[in-house]
Amino acid sequence: MPEVDQQRPQLARRRFLKNSLFSLGVIPLASAINACSNNSVNNSESELNTVNWSNFTLYMPVDDNGAFPLVESCSKELNVKISYTEDIDDNAGFFAKVKPLLDKGDAIGRDLIVVTDDFVLPWIRGGFVEKFDKQNMPNVTNNLINSYLGVSYDQNREYAIPWQSGFTGIGFNKAKVKELLGTDSITSMDQFFDPRLKGQILMSSEMGDSIGLVMSWLGFDLDNFTDDQFDQALDFIAAQVSIGQIQQIVGNESALSLENGDVAAVVGYAGDLWQLGDEFGFEVPESGGLVFADNLLIPKGAENKELAEKVVDYFYNPNIAAEVSQYVGYVSPVIGAQEAAAKLDPALAANKWVFPSDEQFNKTKFFIITDAERDSRLREKWQKVLGN
Repeated sequence: MPEVDQQRPQLARRRFLKNSLFSLGVIPLASAINACSNNSVNNSESELNTVNWSNFTLYMPVDDNGAFPLVESCSKELNVKISYTEDIDDNAGFFAKVKPLLDKGDAIGRDLIVVTDDFVLPWIRGGFVEKFDKQNMPNVTNNLINSYLGVSYDQNREYAIPWQSGFTGIGFNKAKVKELLGTDSITSMDQFFDPRLKGQILMSSEMGDSIGLVMSWLGFDLDNFTDDQFDQALDFIAAQVSIGQIQQIVGNESALSLENGDVAAVVGYAGDLWQLGDEFGFEVPESGGLVFADNLLIPKGAENKELAEKVVDYFYNPNIAAEVSQYVGYVSPVIGAQEAAAKLDPALAANKWVFPSDEQFNKTKFFIITDAERDSRLREKWQKVLGN
């Protein structure tokens, strides 16, 4: 069997970034080809032939030289320049940064961006996103898994095409939970909140992740819950913080805290735990977990909409999608990617969290509040629990 860092190249890169950059608060910006500023639009001929794509960090295969081979191969096949930039740190921050331009009707210098599902609606409601022309996207039309259709924020996937997806549940250090609970797996929220794990658990600062898991555990329907039920889940989490059961409510660093041995269990993501290796585990709790999608959008005023659509379509080739999955360890929304992945890494293709069955999907729900006023009101309550 290959060494972990050979089989999972992202883990090696994550550790490098953590040790050399994250501790300094620095997030690197990289581009595959002819990097240029994404904060302004140049109407020169060369700029009009460049697709500017912004994504989250660690969400595209990268080689030892820091280049993005799949971006380069896409560029060559489509005969177009692609400026690929990892400058989206979180949804809210990115939206706040570009919204002044959007409000004025100005282009934001991007042709493609990646947005998590519960943040898609503000883009659509504001008229800040272009509708995809599916005639330019035969792979998307034929290869998008049906499970991703019918979502509340974009029923027919006219504005938001899934990039990667994943599951939210419980991540844990097997040795630590064995020592504390007598079992090397956590499969329920009852175990997660067991007093023996006091001070050894982290919850996510993403409202949907933490509130969603707790509401499901309390028996509430995520598709039809009341404000009172939300408040009950909120009060429970606040109480667990106050008694020290929850060590902290944190952002994306939860998996790193788990890896460092600071805690025994976290509210986390299947892809992150897969990257950490066999000493760690992930389970969707018996009461139900969550599924999310990060989506490709074309911002309003994009200079190269048609080329951007063709770039999206390139990554819906099952062979290309399998290579992305091999690196990121998240769920591919592409039909045929699992079969292609089996040729690259049989263990990856058999991983139920990377290529889930309908049974796995049935254990989870999307948690999205479609009413803008209600979403804002409930998020304000959540921010108070976070101390903001």
